[in-house]
Amino acid sequence: MKILGHFSRITTSGRSFIPQIDGLRFIAIMSVVAFHVRAICSYHLHASPSGKTIEGDLVNDAFSVGDVGVQLFFAISGFILSLPFARQYLCAGNRVSLREYYVRRVTRIEPPYVIHLALLFLLCAVVLRHFPSHPQLYQNPAWAGHALKHILASLAYANGFIYATHPYPNIVLWSLEVEVQFYILAPFLARVFMIGGAGKRRALLACLILLLPFAGGYASGLCQNPYRIIFSLAGNLQYFFVGFLVADLYLTSRLAAPARNFIWDLLILMAAVAIVCFRHSPWLNIALPGIMFICCLGAFRGAAAFRFLGNPWITTIGGMCYTIYMYHWLMISMLVRLTGRWRTHILWLDLLIQFVVMSAAIVFLCAILFALFERPFMRRNWPSAVWSALRPVKEAAAG
Repeated sequence: MKILGHFSRITTSGRSFIPQIDGLRFIAIMSVVAFHVRAICSYHLHASPSGKTIEGDLVNDAFSVGDVGVQLFFAISGFILSLPFARQYLCAGNRVSLREYYVRRVTRIEPPYVIHLALLFLLCAVVLRHFPSHPQLYQNPAWAGHALKHILASLAYANGFIYATHPYPNIVLWSLEVEVQFYILAPFLARVFMIGGAGKRRALLACLILLLPFAGGYASGLCQNPYRIIFSLAGNLQYFFVGFLVADLYLTSRLAAPARNFIWDLLILMAAVAIVCFRHSPWLNIALPGIMFICCLGAFRGAAAFRFLGNPWITTIGGMCYTIYMYHWLMISMLVRLTGRWRTHILWLDLLIQFVVMSAAIVFLCAILFALFERPFMRRNWPSAVWSALRPVKEAAAG
Protein backbone atom coordinates (compact mmCIF):
# COMPACT_ATOMS: atom_id res chain seq x y z
CA MET A 1 0.00 0.00 0.00
CA LYS A 2 3.00 2.32 0.30
CA ILE A 3 2.98 2.92 -3.44
CA LEU A 4 -0.55 4.30 -3.17
CA GLY A 5 0.72 7.02 -0.85
CA HIS A 6 2.68 8.57 -3.72
CA PHE A 7 -0.40 8.79 -5.94
CA SER A 8 -3.15 9.48 -3.43
CA ARG A 9 -5.14 12.68 -3.22
CA ILE A 10 -3.85 15.33 -0.81
CA THR A 11 -6.79 16.40 1.36
CA THR A 12 -7.10 20.06 2.28
CA SER A 13 -6.39 20.77 5.94
CA GLY A 14 -9.61 21.00 7.94
CA ARG A 15 -11.58 18.79 5.58
CA SER A 16 -12.37 15.16 6.21
CA PHE A 17 -11.60 12.58 3.55
CA ILE A 18 -14.72 10.75 2.33
CA PRO A 19 -13.47 7.60 0.55
CA GLN A 20 -16.82 6.82 -1.09
CA ILE A 21 -16.76 10.14 -2.95
CA ASP A 22 -13.46 9.25 -4.61
CA GLY A 23 -14.98 5.82 -5.21
CA LEU A 24 -17.82 7.50 -7.08
CA ARG A 25 -15.24 9.49 -9.02
CA PHE A 26 -13.70 6.15 -10.04
CA ILE A 27 -17.07 4.95 -11.35
CA ALA A 28 -17.60 8.24 -13.20
CA ILE A 29 -14.20 8.32 -14.89
CA MET A 30 -14.24 4.64 -15.86
CA SER A 31 -17.71 5.12 -17.36
CA VAL A 32 -16.45 8.03 -19.45
CA VAL A 33 -13.39 6.06 -20.53
CA ALA A 34 -15.64 3.16 -21.58
CA PHE A 35 -17.82 5.56 -23.57
CA HIS A 36 -14.87 6.98 -25.48
CA VAL A 37 -13.25 3.57 -25.99
CA ARG A 38 -16.45 2.51 -27.70
CA ALA A 39 -16.77 5.75 -29.69
CA ILE A 40 -13.20 5.67 -31.00
CA CYS A 41 -12.57 1.93 -31.27
CA SER A 42 -15.89 0.91 -32.79
CA TYR A 43 -14.87 2.48 -36.10
CA HIS A 44 -11.72 0.35 -36.19
CA LEU A 45 -13.34 -2.83 -34.88
CA HIS A 46 -16.88 -3.21 -36.17
CA ALA A 47 -18.31 -0.15 -37.87
CA SER A 48 -20.48 0.79 -40.80
CA PRO A 49 -19.24 3.60 -43.10
CA SER A 50 -21.14 6.06 -40.90
CA GLY A 51 -19.24 4.86 -37.85
CA LYS A 52 -22.31 3.36 -36.12
CA THR A 53 -21.97 0.00 -34.45
CA ILE A 54 -24.58 -2.71 -34.29
CA GLU A 55 -26.87 -2.52 -31.25
CA GLY A 56 -28.14 -5.41 -29.18
CA ASP A 57 -24.70 -6.25 -27.83
CA LEU A 58 -24.70 -5.90 -24.03
CA VAL A 59 -21.15 -4.55 -23.71
CA ASN A 60 -21.64 -2.17 -26.61
CA ASP A 61 -24.96 -0.97 -25.18
CA ALA A 62 -23.52 -0.50 -21.69
CA PHE A 63 -20.49 1.40 -22.98
CA SER A 64 -22.77 3.60 -25.10
CA VAL A 65 -24.24 5.22 -21.96
CA GLY A 66 -20.89 5.76 -20.26
CA ASP A 67 -21.19 9.48 -20.90
CA VAL A 68 -23.55 9.69 -17.90
CA GLY A 69 -20.33 9.61 -15.90
CA VAL A 70 -20.08 13.33 -16.70
CA GLN A 71 -23.40 13.98 -14.96
CA LEU A 72 -22.20 11.91 -12.01
CA PHE A 73 -19.14 14.17 -11.84
CA PHE A 74 -21.47 17.17 -11.71
CA ALA A 75 -23.39 15.65 -8.78
CA ILE A 76 -20.13 14.90 -6.96
CA SER A 77 -18.96 18.49 -7.48
CA GLY A 78 -22.28 19.75 -6.13
CA PHE A 79 -21.76 17.64 -3.02
CA ILE A 80 -18.11 18.57 -2.40
CA LEU A 81 -18.43 22.29 -3.10
CA SER A 82 -21.65 22.74 -1.15
CA LEU A 83 -20.52 20.80 1.93
CA PRO A 84 -18.56 23.65 3.63
CA PHE A 85 -21.44 26.08 3.05
CA ALA A 86 -23.97 23.53 4.27
CA ARG A 87 -21.91 23.05 7.44
CA GLN A 88 -21.84 26.82 7.94
CA TYR A 89 -25.60 27.28 7.56
CA LEU A 90 -26.92 24.00 8.98
CA CYS A 91 -24.39 22.99 11.63
CA ALA A 92 -23.08 26.37 12.82
CA GLY A 93 -19.73 25.50 11.28
CA ASN A 94 -16.89 27.83 10.45
CA ARG A 95 -17.76 30.68 8.14
CA VAL A 96 -16.51 30.09 4.60
CA SER A 97 -14.29 32.91 3.35
CA LEU A 98 -15.24 33.70 -0.23
CA ARG A 99 -11.77 35.02 -0.90
CA GLU A 100 -10.17 31.78 0.28
CA TYR A 101 -12.78 29.77 -1.61
CA TYR A 102 -12.02 31.41 -4.96
CA VAL A 103 -8.26 31.50 -4.42
CA ARG A 104 -8.34 27.80 -3.62
CA ARG A 105 -10.33 27.01 -6.75
CA VAL A 106 -7.82 28.89 -8.90
CA THR A 107 -4.69 27.47 -7.28
CA ARG A 108 -6.09 23.95 -7.28
CA ILE A 109 -7.52 23.50 -10.78
CA GLU A 110 -5.81 26.15 -12.89
CA PRO A 111 -2.15 25.01 -12.95
CA PRO A 112 -2.85 21.44 -14.19
CA TYR A 113 -5.29 22.88 -16.72
CA VAL A 114 -2.81 25.46 -18.07
CA ILE A 115 -0.13 22.76 -18.35
CA HIS A 116 -2.60 20.58 -20.26
CA LEU A 117 -3.48 23.38 -22.68
CA ALA A 118 0.21 24.07 -23.32
CA LEU A 119 0.72 20.38 -24.09
CA LEU A 120 -2.28 20.52 -26.43
CA PHE A 121 -0.66 23.29 -28.46
CA LEU A 122 2.55 21.26 -28.58
CA LEU A 123 0.51 18.28 -29.78
CA CYS A 124 -1.00 20.40 -32.55
CA ALA A 125 2.43 21.65 -33.60
CA VAL A 126 4.25 18.33 -33.57
CA VAL A 127 1.58 15.77 -34.47
CA LEU A 128 -1.90 16.89 -35.46
CA ARG A 129 -0.97 19.37 -38.18
CA HIS A 130 0.57 16.47 -40.10
CA PHE A 131 -2.65 14.39 -39.97
CA PRO A 132 -5.21 14.71 -42.82
CA SER A 133 -7.88 13.81 -40.25
CA HIS A 134 -7.37 17.32 -38.85
CA PRO A 135 -8.15 19.44 -41.93
CA GLN A 136 -8.13 22.65 -39.90
CA LEU A 137 -4.41 22.14 -39.29
CA TYR A 138 -3.22 19.84 -42.07
CA GLN A 139 -1.04 21.69 -44.59
CA ASN A 140 -2.52 24.93 -43.30
CA PRO A 141 0.04 27.73 -42.90
CA ALA A 142 -2.34 29.37 -40.42
CA TRP A 143 -2.58 26.24 -38.25
CA ALA A 144 -1.16 27.99 -35.19
CA GLY A 145 -3.81 30.70 -35.31
CA HIS A 146 -6.60 28.15 -35.55
CA ALA A 147 -5.24 26.07 -32.69
CA LEU A 148 -4.54 29.07 -30.49
CA LYS A 149 -7.94 30.66 -30.87
CA HIS A 150 -9.61 27.53 -29.51
CA ILE A 151 -6.98 26.83 -26.84
CA LEU A 152 -7.10 30.43 -25.59
CA ALA A 153 -10.90 30.25 -25.53
CA SER A 154 -10.55 27.11 -23.43
CA LEU A 155 -8.11 28.95 -21.18
CA ALA A 156 -10.93 31.39 -20.42
CA TYR A 157 -13.40 28.48 -20.09
CA ALA A 158 -15.42 30.13 -22.83
CA ASN A 159 -15.05 27.94 -25.92
CA GLY A 160 -18.67 26.81 -25.71
CA PHE A 161 -19.98 30.34 -25.41
CA ILE A 162 -17.79 31.72 -28.19
CA TYR A 163 -17.90 28.94 -30.76
CA ALA A 164 -20.94 26.88 -29.65
CA THR A 165 -19.01 23.68 -30.19
CA HIS A 166 -16.77 21.33 -28.24
CA PRO A 167 -13.22 22.55 -27.52
CA TYR A 168 -10.43 21.75 -29.96
CA PRO A 169 -8.36 19.63 -30.04
CA ASN A 170 -9.60 17.98 -26.79
CA ILE A 171 -13.38 17.80 -26.96
CA VAL A 172 -13.86 16.55 -23.39
CA LEU A 173 -12.87 19.91 -21.92
CA TRP A 174 -16.43 21.17 -22.42
CA SER A 175 -17.49 19.75 -19.06
CA LEU A 176 -14.66 21.55 -17.26
CA GLU A 177 -16.15 24.80 -18.56
CA VAL A 178 -19.46 23.79 -16.96
CA GLU A 179 -17.67 22.94 -13.72
CA VAL A 180 -16.03 26.38 -13.58
CA GLN A 181 -19.36 28.08 -14.21
CA PHE A 182 -20.67 26.19 -11.20
CA TYR A 183 -17.60 27.02 -9.09
CA ILE A 184 -18.25 30.71 -9.64
CA LEU A 185 -21.91 30.52 -8.62
CA ALA A 186 -21.71 27.82 -5.94
CA PRO A 187 -21.40 30.17 -2.93
CA PHE A 188 -24.55 31.99 -4.01
CA LEU A 189 -26.49 28.86 -4.92
CA ALA A 190 -25.53 27.41 -1.53
CA ARG A 191 -27.69 30.05 0.17
CA VAL A 192 -30.46 27.54 -0.29
CA PHE A 193 -29.14 26.00 2.93
CA MET A 194 -30.20 29.16 4.75
CA ILE A 195 -33.82 28.10 4.38
CA GLY A 196 -35.10 27.05 7.79
CA GLY A 197 -36.84 23.70 8.10
CA ALA A 198 -35.36 20.60 6.53
CA GLY A 199 -38.63 19.70 4.82
CA LYS A 200 -38.97 23.04 3.01
CA ARG A 201 -35.32 23.13 2.00
CA ARG A 202 -35.28 19.60 0.64
CA ALA A 203 -38.63 20.08 -1.10
CA LEU A 204 -37.22 23.13 -2.88
CA LEU A 205 -34.12 21.21 -3.96
CA ALA A 206 -36.27 18.28 -5.12
CA CYS A 207 -38.46 20.65 -7.18
CA LEU A 208 -35.41 22.23 -8.79
CA ILE A 209 -33.98 18.81 -9.63
CA LEU A 210 -37.31 17.77 -11.16
CA LEU A 211 -38.16 20.96 -13.06
CA LEU A 212 -34.78 22.15 -14.35
CA PRO A 213 -34.56 19.43 -17.06
CA PHE A 214 -37.88 20.68 -18.46
CA ALA A 215 -36.70 24.29 -18.27
CA GLY A 216 -33.42 23.42 -19.97
CA GLY A 217 -35.21 21.54 -22.74
CA TYR A 218 -37.61 24.44 -23.29
CA ALA A 219 -34.79 27.01 -23.34
CA SER A 220 -32.70 24.97 -25.78
CA GLY A 221 -35.71 24.75 -28.08
CA LEU A 222 -35.90 28.53 -28.21
CA CYS A 223 -32.21 29.01 -28.98
CA GLN A 224 -30.92 29.23 -32.52
CA ASN A 225 -28.00 27.10 -31.38
CA PRO A 226 -29.04 24.91 -28.41
CA TYR A 227 -25.42 23.95 -27.72
CA ARG A 228 -25.02 26.97 -25.43
CA ILE A 229 -27.79 25.61 -23.21
CA ILE A 230 -27.24 21.86 -23.41
CA PHE A 231 -23.49 22.03 -22.81
CA SER A 232 -23.45 24.76 -20.19
CA LEU A 233 -24.43 25.11 -16.55
CA ALA A 234 -27.94 26.13 -17.64
CA GLY A 235 -28.52 22.64 -19.03
CA ASN A 236 -26.88 20.74 -16.19
CA LEU A 237 -27.65 22.64 -12.98
CA GLN A 238 -30.04 19.92 -11.81
CA TYR A 239 -27.13 17.50 -11.31
CA PHE A 240 -25.24 19.92 -9.07
CA PHE A 241 -28.41 20.33 -7.01
CA VAL A 242 -28.46 16.54 -6.60
CA GLY A 243 -25.12 16.98 -4.84
CA PHE A 244 -26.65 19.74 -2.71
CA LEU A 245 -29.44 17.44 -1.59
CA VAL A 246 -27.02 14.62 -0.77
CA ALA A 247 -24.88 17.08 1.25
CA ASP A 248 -27.99 18.16 3.19
CA LEU A 249 -28.80 14.54 4.04
CA TYR A 250 -25.16 13.74 4.78
CA LEU A 251 -24.95 16.42 7.45
CA THR A 252 -28.41 16.25 8.99
CA SER A 253 -29.63 12.66 8.58
CA ARG A 254 -26.66 10.58 9.75
CA LEU A 255 -25.85 9.61 6.18
CA ALA A 256 -22.18 9.56 7.15
CA ALA A 257 -22.82 6.50 9.35
CA PRO A 258 -26.07 4.88 8.18
CA ALA A 259 -27.31 1.35 8.65
CA ARG A 260 -26.06 -0.31 5.47
CA ASN A 261 -27.86 -3.08 3.65
CA PHE A 262 -27.92 -4.82 0.30
CA ILE A 263 -31.23 -3.24 -0.72
CA TRP A 264 -29.34 -0.11 -1.71
CA ASP A 265 -26.87 -2.22 -3.71
CA LEU A 266 -29.83 -3.67 -5.58
CA LEU A 267 -31.20 -0.18 -6.21
CA ILE A 268 -27.87 0.90 -7.68
CA LEU A 269 -27.87 -2.15 -9.95
CA MET A 270 -31.45 -1.44 -11.03
CA ALA A 271 -30.52 2.20 -11.73
CA ALA A 272 -27.63 1.10 -13.98
CA VAL A 273 -29.87 -1.36 -15.83
CA ALA A 274 -32.52 1.34 -16.30
CA ILE A 275 -29.97 3.70 -17.88
CA VAL A 276 -28.95 1.04 -20.40
CA CYS A 277 -32.47 -0.19 -21.16
CA PHE A 278 -33.97 3.28 -21.59
CA ARG A 279 -30.94 4.93 -23.21
CA HIS A 280 -32.99 5.97 -26.25
CA SER A 281 -35.98 7.23 -24.29
CA PRO A 282 -36.52 11.01 -24.24
CA TRP A 283 -37.56 10.59 -20.60
CA LEU A 284 -34.13 9.43 -19.50
CA ASN A 285 -32.94 13.03 -19.34
CA ILE A 286 -35.78 13.76 -16.91
CA ALA A 287 -35.14 10.68 -14.79
CA LEU A 288 -31.33 10.84 -14.79
CA PRO A 289 -30.96 13.33 -11.89
CA GLY A 290 -33.10 11.03 -9.73
CA ILE A 291 -31.00 8.05 -10.78
CA MET A 292 -27.84 9.96 -9.82
CA PHE A 293 -29.42 10.73 -6.44
CA ILE A 294 -30.06 7.01 -5.82
CA CYS A 295 -26.48 6.14 -6.79
CA CYS A 296 -25.00 8.80 -4.49
CA LEU A 297 -27.12 7.66 -1.55
CA GLY A 298 -26.32 4.04 -2.33
CA ALA A 299 -22.61 4.84 -2.10
CA PHE A 300 -23.11 5.46 1.61
CA ARG A 301 -25.97 3.08 2.40
CA GLY A 302 -25.22 0.05 0.24
CA ALA A 303 -23.31 -2.68 2.06
CA ALA A 304 -21.32 -3.85 -0.96
CA ALA A 305 -21.10 -0.42 -2.59
CA PHE A 306 -19.71 1.17 0.58
CA ARG A 307 -16.92 -1.41 0.81
CA PHE A 308 -16.10 -1.39 -2.90
CA LEU A 309 -16.04 2.39 -3.24
CA GLY A 310 -13.91 2.69 -0.12
CA ASN A 311 -11.23 0.31 -1.39
CA PRO A 312 -7.83 2.11 -1.35
CA TRP A 313 -7.03 1.21 -4.96
CA ILE A 314 -10.42 2.45 -6.12
CA THR A 315 -10.18 5.71 -4.17
CA THR A 316 -6.62 6.32 -5.37
CA ILE A 317 -7.61 6.01 -9.03
CA GLY A 318 -10.74 8.05 -8.37
CA GLY A 319 -8.59 10.74 -6.78
CA MET A 320 -6.69 11.08 -10.07
CA CYS A 321 -9.89 11.61 -12.07
CA TYR A 322 -9.10 15.22 -13.04
CA THR A 323 -5.87 14.19 -14.75
CA ILE A 324 -7.41 11.05 -16.26
CA TYR A 325 -10.34 13.06 -17.57
CA MET A 326 -8.15 15.64 -19.29
CA TYR A 327 -5.86 13.15 -21.01
CA HIS A 328 -7.85 9.95 -21.59
CA TRP A 329 -9.53 10.91 -24.88
CA LEU A 330 -6.20 11.82 -26.48
CA MET A 331 -4.60 8.65 -25.14
CA ILE A 332 -7.37 6.44 -26.54
CA SER A 333 -6.97 8.12 -29.94
CA MET A 334 -3.27 7.25 -29.91
CA LEU A 335 -3.47 3.80 -28.31
CA VAL A 336 -6.04 2.50 -30.79
CA ARG A 337 -3.41 2.73 -33.51
CA LEU A 338 -1.53 0.01 -31.62
CA THR A 339 -4.26 -2.03 -29.99
CA GLY A 340 -6.65 -1.90 -32.96
CA ARG A 341 -4.80 -4.84 -34.47
CA TRP A 342 -5.98 -7.11 -31.66
CA ARG A 343 -9.30 -8.30 -33.02
CA THR A 344 -11.48 -11.33 -32.47
CA HIS A 345 -14.26 -9.94 -34.72
CA ILE A 346 -16.67 -10.46 -31.81
CA LEU A 347 -17.85 -6.95 -31.01
CA TRP A 348 -18.47 -7.29 -27.29
CA LEU A 349 -15.21 -9.14 -26.72
CA ASP A 350 -13.20 -6.67 -28.81
CA LEU A 351 -14.63 -3.70 -26.92
CA LEU A 352 -13.99 -5.39 -23.60
CA ILE A 353 -10.38 -6.20 -24.53
CA GLN A 354 -9.78 -2.66 -25.72
CA PHE A 355 -11.31 -1.21 -22.55
CA VAL A 356 -9.24 -3.40 -20.21
CA VAL A 357 -5.96 -2.82 -22.05
CA MET A 358 -6.49 0.89 -22.59
CA SER A 359 -7.74 1.50 -19.05
CA ALA A 360 -4.60 -0.09 -17.63
CA ALA A 361 -2.38 2.00 -19.91
CA ILE A 362 -4.33 5.20 -19.23
CA VAL A 363 -4.27 4.77 -15.45
CA PHE A 364 -0.51 4.01 -15.53
CA LEU A 365 0.35 7.01 -17.72
CA CYS A 366 -2.03 9.36 -15.94
CA ALA A 367 -0.66 8.33 -12.55
CA ILE A 368 2.69 9.74 -13.71
CA LEU A 369 1.05 12.91 -15.05
CA PHE A 370 -0.95 13.23 -11.84
CA ALA A 371 2.18 13.01 -9.69
CA LEU A 372 3.95 15.59 -11.87
CA PHE A 373 1.25 18.08 -12.82
CA GLU A 374 -1.66 17.81 -10.39
CA ARG A 375 -0.74 16.41 -7.01
CA PRO A 376 1.76 19.20 -6.16
CA PHE A 377 -1.01 21.78 -6.57
CA MET A 378 -3.27 19.96 -4.13
CA ARG A 379 -1.21 21.44 -1.32
CA ARG A 380 -2.94 24.59 -0.15
CA ASN A 381 0.34 26.37 0.59
CA TRP A 382 2.08 25.69 -2.71
CA PRO A 383 1.96 29.35 -3.91
CA SER A 384 3.69 30.60 -0.75
CA ALA A 385 6.20 27.73 -0.96
CA VAL A 386 7.07 28.67 -4.54
CA TRP A 387 7.32 32.33 -3.60
CA SER A 388 9.67 31.51 -0.71
CA ALA A 389 11.84 29.40 -3.00
CA LEU A 390 12.08 32.19 -5.57
CA ARG A 391 12.78 34.96 -3.06
CA PRO A 392 16.55 34.33 -2.77
CA VAL A 393 16.80 34.29 -6.57
CA LYS A 394 14.97 37.61 -6.84
CA GLU A 395 17.06 39.14 -4.08
CA ALA A 396 20.27 37.97 -5.76
CA ALA A 397 19.11 39.42 -9.07
CA ALA A 398 18.20 42.72 -7.39
CA GLY A 399 21.58 42.86 -5.61
